[in-house]
Amino acid sequence: MKKYLMVFLAVLLFSTAVSAQTQGYIGLFADETHTSWCASAASVPGNFTMWMFALPKEGGTFCAEFMVQMPADASLIMATLTPHPDASAAIIGHPTTGVSFCWLTCQEGWTWIYQALMIDTSGNQNMVALVPHPAADGPNFTECTGPRVIYPAVIFNNLYVNYVDGVDPECNETATASASWGAIKSLYTE
Repeated sequence: MKKYLMVFLAVLLFSTAVSAQTQGYIGLFADETHTSWCASAASVPGNFTMWMFALPKEGGTFCAEFMVQMPADASLIMATLTPHPDASAAIIGHPTTGVSFCWLTCQEGWTWIYQALMIDTSGNQNMVALVPHPAADGPNFTECTGPRVIYPAVIFNNLYVNYVDGVDPECNETATASASWGAIKSLYTE
């Protein structure tokens, strides 16, 4: 019995260590549940909401640095920008020119950074892209503990406007069922 208990504890300890999320992600979404990166306005001209989300590595984040690249032809306009209600007063810059955004408290798990009311003036297919912050050498997060070490954020996805779900490859459906980080990692290690 003692041997089984030791094996069980070893497996539990190993699975906890393996399931730790070691990278942070940042993405643009068409919904507040961060499940769709394809948006469209009901009419042209029309509007929709774009959400900027962060998924920090295990241990959370206090700050994010990134830039949002809009189409060059002004066919999409970022009309209003609403920061997360826990945003610090020390927000430097704007998403379209490069922003350093901090929260008042440590953020763990998916958390939104901004929501933006977007105006579509053309009805054309467009992409809003996450790109490196021009002064910070990439999208970054800061750790919550210690000296607030900066670590890179991986661009999870961009926002595709007026692409068709299930038809255009940019908007193919993906699984949204809940799963542990370990279960997701096991998909790529088998």
